Amino acid sequence: MKPLQLSDIPFEDTRSPEPEVPPLAWALSKDSKKKAAWRTFWLLHPLMGGMNYLTHHLLRLLPVSGCSHFGAMLAPFAKSRFSSSKFSQRLVNNLKILRPDVSGSETATDQLVSNWWENISRVFAEFSVVERYWRSGEVEISGEEQIKALQAAGQSVIFISVHLGHWEAQGAVLAEALGIEVIGSFEPEPNRFTNRLIYNLRKRRGQYVFPPGQKSVMRLHKLLHNGSTSALFYIDEVRERQIHFPLLGRKTPTRGNAVAAVKLALSSNAVLVPVYMARKGGAHYRINILPPIVPDRNEDREIGIKSSIEKINERIEPVVLENLDQWYMLAELRL
Repeated sequence: MKPLQLSDIPFEDTRSPEPEVPPLAWALSKDSKKKAAWRTFWLLHPLMGGMNYLTHHLLRLLPVSGCSHFGAMLAPFAKSRFSSSKFSQRLVNNLKILRPDVSGSETATDQLVSNWWENISRVFAEFSVVERYWRSGEVEISGEEQIKALQAAGQSVIFISVHLGHWEAQGAVLAEALGIEVIGSFEPEPNRFTNRLIYNLRKRRGQYVFPPGQKSVMRLHKLLHNGSTSALFYIDEVRERQIHFPLLGRKTPTRGNAVAAVKLALSSNAVLVPVYMARKGGAHYRINILPPIVPDRNEDREIGIKSSIEKINERIEPVVLENLDQWYMLAELRL
């Protein structure tokens, strides 16, 4: 039987599933949850989606640096607008816990918060020009020789990363700069219009990122097993209203993206390669490819998985702590 190739998979299969349509009767329902769901689906999401589409296509007219600068200009307004929100307060509290060196200084803490908002505002604006990032000369790569050595040895690679810098640009740049197919999985956004926008972004550059589901898992396994692609997993995903990675002194998770990446590496004889993208200033980034990790093939599978995740954490946790003001998931972490 012919090994599965990306060309065998319709790109349409990477589209996020559409949500169920709330019936018109819900608009007049006495159930507040049904009424809210109807308003969100038919009013709020279309309004937000329309604004996002307009902004996205206008920003595409700008050069990469101009697009990023536009995002930076909006950062102070975003910070002020959400200053009293729960996630903003959580952001501040997390910084004080994880950065005790600045926790006693309100000025230093506020600067880190401002940096976080600037990075995120730039990231959201830069989504419009992701496919132009590598050609713009705004990204440098460190450690690519390790990937070339693995390729030369015929070794399958699973990149593992966290939401630092610009995560969407990272996947695009890795594929273009290294001349490899980089596939992965993603968690759909609540807004169907945002999902459609992201789908079109990935379609323009031809990058396959699959929605959750058993079918996607099987495809990832087959594609990695035959060595035709590399995969990219973000292991700091939100699960059960919490971020479980990096560990930060907590127990090793028994499920989630980190566990899935290790299991996939074990079943496909792949190595795990930590990678992260950090903003160096303005629109400029550096992608850092760290030394590969060979997953632990302990006879006790659970011990091997736990050991592998701990090895990953040893590489990734210091990077996150060093770049907290660029870590998108800092506002979702509940310590």
